Formats: sequence, structure tokens, C-alpha cells
Amino acid sequence: MKLFSLFKSQYYKPAWVYKTNGQLWRILFSHGDLIAGEHRDNDAKRVTFFCVDVKNGEEKWNMSREDEGWWTSTEGVYGKYLYLHSFAKPDLPHPKHVTAVDMETGNILWDHPGYTFLYGNEESVVVEQREIEQTRCHRLDPESGEIVDTIEDQTTINREHEDARSNDPHLKLMFPDIYNPDYNDHSVFITLVNTIQRTERLIDPVEVLQYETNILICYHKVKGGQANGNTLLTHELVIFDKNTQKELYRDTLFDNASAPVPDGFFVREGVLYYIRNKSELVAVTLQDTL
Repeated sequence: MKLFSLFKSQYYKPAWVYKTNGQLWRILFSHGDLIAGEHRDNDAKRVTFFCVDVKNGEEKWNMSREDEGWWTSTEGVYGKYLYLHSFAKPDLPHPKHVTAVDMETGNILWDHPGYTFLYGNEESVVVEQREIEQTRCHRLDPESGEIVDTIEDQTTINREHEDARSNDPHLKLMFPDIYNPDYNDHSVFITLVNTIQRTERLIDPVEVLQYETNILICYHKVKGGQANGNTLLTHELVIFDKNTQKELYRDTLFDNASAPVPDGFFVREGVLYYIRNKSELVAVTLQDTL
């Protein structure tokens, strides 16, 4: 049996914390040891793209797109490449303009304003080129952005697109369920949620997840007071030991929230990830406590 003190306030500690100067907007995992993402400064209308090492949270690079500015976003990570897209017009949210970024260095490899991203894998990326009379799909070399061939068969496009989805690294992410005491498979959470509700007024939804002997519960509790007519809430995440029901870890994701925010956390390959104060990515390594 792995021993741990039941009297410690925190059995777990964050493995690392990545802090940004803006609001974390998207987090994208590669198949390897890299995390890409974007954070946004709402006041300055500035978006910054970044890459960190999944093992220690150290930043490998960050960059901003001065040319496209606010209207650029992450599309996905395929192989060792991060793809970005812009929009045809700021008021028309249709993605257009594909940019490929080397995940290791942050260098822009190529940039195609006239293409729309469709799907990709480690060997190639497929884009759509819309013209007045026709729409064509091209397979590009991910390193150079040059056209390898043009795909005429829609069946091929559909099959390859589905293969790309099935190989998405985000399929490894474990997301919480919405707690419902009437579900039979939620019986393990009932006692702990009831214990929290004895002292706190919770606002639905409550999110729950079991990973090995760890019970993770994320909830919004009424803090008291109001802002702009909304009741203020505190968003909290707690980890309990399934067998002893002892608290192993607790953190506040956000204080003074005006409304519940879903999808407070997820687990990937034994590591808990969550965003704190809208600007910090926190990683906590979990283990079986037995």
C-alpha cells in the first residue's frame, strides 16, 4: 500500500503551472510531448500563440500574428505542425487562410491566404480552394505547403477525413460527466457531493470524474453578493480518495464568477489539467492512492 498522511491539506501538488498575460482560449495536444494553444488580450485585441513542454510546462516559444491580429485562431495539431486559420471577414466567421507552424521552433513554414483547412495527418494536410466556378481539394506537403496532388474523389476525402478524426490526440482526453444522482454509475459520487452540499450551496451543473482511486468533483458554489445583477460564484475543484473519502487536493479555478462555466477540467494520460483564473494552465500528476 502507498502511504500518505491523511492530515496533509494537500496530498497532490501541481506538477507545473503555465502562466499567460491574457485569457487562455484554446489548448491543443500533439501526439508527442507538446501542447499548443492561444491566449487573448481582450483590451488590446491581441492574440498570442504558444507551445509548452507537457513534461514540465516550460514554454518553447510564443508568437503573435501582427498581420491578421485578433481574427486568427488555432485550427489543430497534426504531426509536428500547428495550423492556424483566419476569417474571410471579421464579421463573417468562415475560416480561410491556412498557416503552418513548426511545433518545435514556432517558425512559420508557409502561408496560403486562399485555402481553407479541411484535415491533416503527419504526412500531409488537405485544404479546400474555393473559386467562382468550382471548389477543389488539394493535398499539400506539410513542410513546404506545395501541392502534392488534387483530390477529385469525394469518397476519398470523406474516408481520409474520418481517419484524421479517429487519430486525433484529443481522443485521449477524459472529460467529466454532469453529476446526476439518479444514474446508477454515479453512485460512487453521491456521498461526497452530499457532503459538500451540507455546507455549500451548489449551482448546477456539478462535474464528476473517477480516475483510478481518485474522485474529482468540480462545482460552483454561491459566494454571496452580486455584480451587475448576477449572484457571485466560486468555481472549485476537489480531489478525494475513493476509499477513505479524504480530501487530497483543492483549488479555486475562478472567484467572483457571474455564471457557471462548464468543462472545468480534463485528464490526459494520468495528468489532470485545468485553467485557473482564466490565465493559468495547471497540471497535476495523479496516481492510484492504494
